[in-house]
Order: sequence, then C-alpha cells, then structure tokens
Amino acid sequence: MIPTQLTSDQAAIQARIEAEIAEHAAAVRRVEARCKSAFLPILREHGITRVDISYDGGGDEGMMGDVTAYGGQSVRELPSVLCDHYAVDYGGNVRSSALQLEDALSSFAENAVCDHHGGWENGEGAYGEIVIDVASGGVTITHNARFIDYDTTETEL
Repeated sequence: MIPTQLTSDQAAIQARIEAEIAEHAAAVRRVEARCKSAFLPILREHGITRVDISYDGGGDEGMMGDVTAYGGQSVRELPSVLCDHYAVDYGGNVRSSALQLEDALSSFAENAVCDHHGGWENGEGAYGEIVIDVASGGVTITHNARFIDYDTTETEL
C-alpha cells in the first residue's frame, strides 16, 4: 500500500476537527466538575456516603435506572432539594438548570455515560452502574457492552 500524504487543506481540516474534539472533551470535564461541586456538598450535608445509579439500553433506547443513596451500609432517602445541574449541548454551549437532587444525579449519570461510552443505547446496547463515592468525590462507571459474537468453523472431509 502506498502511503498517502495529506494536502495542506486536508491537514488544516484534520487539525481543526481534532481541536474541536479536544475542546469538547475539555468542556465535558469542566461541566462534570461543576456538577460534582453542586451535588457533593448536598450529599455530605445529608449524611449520604455513596450513590449508585444503574443504566440499561439497547435497540436504540436507553434509560437511567434507580438512584440509590447510602449512609454507610444503610439505604437512605435522598433529600427533596434543588441542585444545580450543568450539561454541554451539541453546540458546545453549557446549559444550567435547577433540578431536584435525584433528577440532577440521574442527568449527571446519563451525560457521563453518553460522554464516555457514546452509543451505549444502540444495537445490542449496554448496561452498567455509576457509583459516586461522596467522601472522595470519585465517580466510577462500570460499563458492560453487549454484542453478538460468532465462532464459525468449517471442516472439509
């Protein structure tokens, strides 16, 4: 195969696209940090130490599941309070809104899964869980992609 050299126009387009992708990724990280700064103090104030949020999708549909809060090992009710929520829209603009805490956590989780595992709701889909460790501020996504696999053998006798 003969290596292909990009023309200067093609190289400029590639550089522009790469810069746009990098800026969007940086905007997503900034928004994730803003969301965490909004909900973590509320969770701490109400004695919540961990939040688990499940998700499941396939066949072009996906949804967040239960939002379960814990205080130590015990399940706790989330307080009915407003929480600021932030998201990056497709144009790269940051949107903000005040949502009930449970809705803000669910929206944060959905945005995180979409940003880190785009297409999780398509085809065979995926499922998983987002765990928020309130003390450390860490968020872990455990993502399980579904796919169909074939193992074909052919034997000629």
